[in-house]
Amino acid sequence: MNILLIDDHPLFCDGLKGILVELDRSPVIRVVGSCEEVLELVQSLDEIDLLLLDLNLPGMNGLEGMQQIRHQMPATPIVILSASEDRDKVLRAIELGAKGYIPKSSSSEIILNALRLVLSGGVYLPMAALDTVNTHHVTVSKDEQTLTPRQLAVLKLLANGHTNKAIGKILDMAENTVRVHVSAILHVLDVTNRTEASVAARRLGVLIDDSI
Repeated sequence: MNILLIDDHPLFCDGLKGILVELDRSPVIRVVGSCEEVLELVQSLDEIDLLLLDLNLPGMNGLEGMQQIRHQMPATPIVILSASEDRDKVLRAIELGAKGYIPKSSSSEIILNALRLVLSGGVYLPMAALDTVNTHHVTVSKDEQTLTPRQLAVLKLLANGHTNKAIGKILDMAENTVRVHVSAILHVLDVTNRTEASVAARRLGVLIDDSI
């Protein structure tokens, strides 16, 4: 597996390399310090299976650079690895075509699960982007029953076609716990299956954009 890491923090890059060897038995990891360098090298690079990109870079910022890199490497999945957990930045990155956004504070297990999800065709988002609210419950039924922010996060992923196993990986929870949340969601929405739950959630306006 060929991995391109765009980051100008040597200590972080060294630590990440130790994690990435668990993703593939013999990954070829190339590190560059700026988007400009990648754009200069793009014609000579071997096919890249995964591109990891920091947002806070010297010169061209990560989001601007990502757009240009995507134009040059449209088939390569790009994952943002950033110290920022700002929800607007997360959603903007996904809107511009990133296949994942992983906070640098994440554990090695979360990073690996997130990257495996992306490589299997999924999209990874941190909880900061999935929660519509941080501390309040949201009323979603005529009987004024509520879904917690955690349940809303499960519902959004469920509505976008993720399996319980995939939801568990994204939200870092046991698959059994996901099943419990799904059962609660069906009860609160007064529906009998996942498809009906998705339709009800969209009707009630509690979902973020489907492209996320």
